[in-house]
Amino acid sequence: MTDAIISINPRHAENILTQKKTVELRTKGINLPIGSRLWIYTTLPIGRIKSYAEIDFIEHGTPADIWRKHGRKICISKREFYNYTSTRNLVTAIGLKNISPLKNEICLGELREFESNFHPPQFYSKLHPERALYSALHERDKR
Repeated sequence: MTDAIISINPRHAENILTQKKTVELRTKGINLPIGSRLWIYTTLPIGRIKSYAEIDFIEHGTPADIWRKHGRKICISKREFYNYTSTRNLVTAIGLKNISPLKNEICLGELREFESNFHPPQFYSKLHPERALYSALHERDKR
């Protein structure tokens, strides 16, 4: 299984955690296999990893196609959706399943204790098993 950290704003991260939102929308493609674990970094002002999910599917399509197929699961209004995607011919829908809260949340300062040069990714960042952050997140989830 591949692991990655994905940055998501607080409103959307909370909707994922409560499972109101099961499809994450991106204007760029994502190069991760189905089944990858996404550690969800909630952006500032929260600034912490509070949950994770498994990639159920990745679908690329026109904004109209993605809205038609996944609009209800993206958890934003149609107006927000089209404002966000207005300059794109193709967008990406990332299906999320097995959404779980992290047993022990980890804040930005703690993330930097494990990797001093850690900066939350603009999009996503793969976590390889040899990275200290990979081990720290898996350990946090066991406690």
